[in-house]
Amino acid sequence: MTAPPAKSEIESADNLVTEPPVIHYQDDDILVLYKPPTWFVHPPENPRFRRGLKRRTCVQWLMDQHQIKAFPAHRLDAATNGILVFGKTKVATAHLNLQFKSHAVNKVYHAIVRGWMKPKDGVIDLDLELDSTGELVACETSYKTLAEIELPFQVKSNFQTTRYAWLEVKPKTGRWHQIRRHMNRVAHPIIGDREHGDSHHNRFFRDHLKIDGLCLSAVRLGFIHPVRNEKVEFQSPVSEKWQQLRPHFNLDF
Repeated sequence: MTAPPAKSEIESADNLVTEPPVIHYQDDDILVLYKPPTWFVHPPENPRFRRGLKRRTCVQWLMDQHQIKAFPAHRLDAATNGILVFGKTKVATAHLNLQFKSHAVNKVYHAIVRGWMKPKDGVIDLDLELDSTGELVACETSYKTLAEIELPFQVKSNFQTTRYAWLEVKPKTGRWHQIRRHMNRVAHPIIGDREHGDSHHNRFFRDHLKIDGLCLSAVRLGFIHPVRNEKVEFQSPVSEKWQQLRPHFNLDF
């Protein structure tokens, strides 16, 4: 069962103006889509949340703009931008679903978090509650520090400077809000996370760096093509927000 979207996600989708999705690749069997922030993948299961959702979903956008009926093999939170894969046939969709369920898909994210990770590269192996029953289940997220900065601003603490890190993150499992909750549990919340983050640091990025919204992006997705049976990998285009972030971290990739 997929958890209903948080109220903050619906408010974000209603209030922020964003670009439409972009078809990144398609053939007879699959479709790879770039999802901008604030777009939902598909309508929430709960009708109460559907009524509160004004912005179109990616599934509906594909129907309205391209007359394509496609089936998402996974989802991204509304606030997260990045690459999604859809099946265009029942066979392809079933094959993709099996890969995601067996954790055979290579999912790579970038995230901006508060503080510097210790160690710089590692694995977060903490159980998380299922959204449907509250039962604890094993969850694993690996991370690698790509860049660190220390800014001469006092945010919330007694320290005269504030540290942030740019991480490459790979969730081995795929639980609801897994990366966001794991970073919260290890005291390195993702910047811009209204539900699991730190409002002081979110406000600092918004007011001083002019960067708003969740700093979590699905940058790469690799899997076995369901019909050609060969490995394929797709990379997300770099959004305007992530282009703004690069010079702060002295990154040019």
